[in-house]
Amino acid sequence: MKKLLFAFAVLCVTSHVHAQEKEPIRYGKNIITFNPIHLIASDFVGVGFSYERIVNEYLGINTPVMIGMNNNYVNVGVEAKLYPAKNTGAVRYAIAPTLMAGIGTSNTEFYTLNPQTGGYDYYYQKENSNHFGFLLNQTVNITITNQFFLGLDGGLGLNYYDQKAKNEGNRNNLSFLAQLHASIGLRF
Repeated sequence: MKKLLFAFAVLCVTSHVHAQEKEPIRYGKNIITFNPIHLIASDFVGVGFSYERIVNEYLGINTPVMIGMNNNYVNVGVEAKLYPAKNTGAVRYAIAPTLMAGIGTSNTEFYTLNPQTGGYDYYYQKENSNHFGFLLNQTVNITITNQFFLGLDGGLGLNYYDQKAKNEGNRNNLSFLAQLHASIGLRF
């Protein structure tokens, strides 16, 4: 009888301990995001998409694409997203060195002085808007479920080549580069 009670007590204790163990949350290695608002300096507004492949706990490779809504413009990039505190959890932060290139046209405003009225006459002209540059992007994602998150990205950088750059006095095409976008993502 003592052996039976002892076996029953051991069974109760071990089953209780087993019930308290939590299954670890499994996060996928693929992330797809949609950016309903994507802004890039030089007056480009659009929507964006991206695909990220998680390489390990601290690194992901991301390829964002932005399609302009206010101009005929497409911007693509390649990011190495570095996660200092791993890429899993409720709130994720990453810093991402990014190479970006954009191609398209934009409506540029010009004006001339009208000698008859003494005012300015404004007109718009399509202008090529090609660029290539480097950006240091920062990302914060807030996980709603282990597959769905909301995010905010922003970055600053430099265009090494900007067809629209008008740097008076020198012949280089360097210009300021900035971007900001809100995102909705799915991880699988």
